[in-house]
Amino acid sequence: MKSRLTRSLVALASLSLVAAACGSDDPDTATTTAPSVAETTAPTTAETTGDTMAAMPSSEICDTDALVAAVQGGAEAGTLEGMADDPVATAASNNPVLTTLVTAVGAAGLGDTLNNAEALTVFAPTDCAFANLDPATLEAALADPSGLLTTVLGYHVVTERLSAADLADVTELTSFTGEILPVSVDGDTITVGDQAMVIVGDIQTSNATVFLVDTVMLPPSVG
Repeated sequence: MKSRLTRSLVALASLSLVAAACGSDDPDTATTTAPSVAETTAPTTAETTGDTMAAMPSSEICDTDALVAAVQGGAEAGTLEGMADDPVATAASNNPVLTTLVTAVGAAGLGDTLNNAEALTVFAPTDCAFANLDPATLEAALADPSGLLTTVLGYHVVTERLSAADLADVTELTSFTGEILPVSVDGDTITVGDQAMVIVGDIQTSNATVFLVDTVMLPPSVG
């Protein structure tokens, strides 16, 4: 599996995706769950903030404030408000911090499936999360779009629409692929899959609630 690392990174680079290691100037903010979008203050100068975020590789946009600023400073359809008008795969495609996820969804042929679903909850790994994924695992998934890639992506999707408040009332969910996704809520901190923490929650699209997470989760079947 790990022997195909170089070819994977070259392929990702050709798609203008960044696979470099990601870090935060403040380790605490990088691992602390953010408040919901409704509770997060948007930048006061969106144009200036957008210019600043545009100059930063998306794999380096990792903490809550930077993620919200990047999304708010993007194209109109990519803003948090604009995402509410589109189905989830389309909304994600206009989000500047979800480019790797969008490419993976496209490779797996899941765009129409997600867009046509009636109600979903999506735990969406940011570009920063993908940058921290073992490159060999990413390469193996991209090389097996209908198998491993679909299995990994499906573990991030639940076929019901849930809010952060709803997650506080459950301890596990059944993912799109049928595997059990543990959920743990401690105050404002939401952990899913025993692996990922929610950074920005309760982002609304026309057919889904999206939670930006800091880790690409590997389902139990992948090990």
